[in-house]
Amino acid sequence: MDNAARSAKDRFRQHSGELSLLLWAVWNPIGVEVPLDEYDRYMPSVWKLLEARAGTDAIAAELARICAESIEVDAGTNREAADAVSRWWYWRFDYPEELAADDG
Repeated sequence: MDNAARSAKDRFRQHSGELSLLLWAVWNPIGVEVPLDEYDRYMPSVWKLLEARAGTDAIAAELARICAESIEVDAGTNREAADAVSRWWYWRFDYPEELAADDG
């Protein structure tokens, strides 16, 4: 395994729980009190799209597909959730270091 693949795998292990929790908080197609890990199984497909910089349209389409095929409930929040997870990815991984506040 090369360094880039190892780094991507480590990033997934370290931060995938954040994405699962975000999906629970902003997407939540079931719409009732569900366990925090309710959407963990759907997170990897969203992660792959984010990692590939697929864009909010593709992410919203994937969330809609999951709703239709797996959950059988229309979330009505697919676009908002796609926007939220895209913003999370940007701030977590893509925000340019040169724009970050200087702590020194």
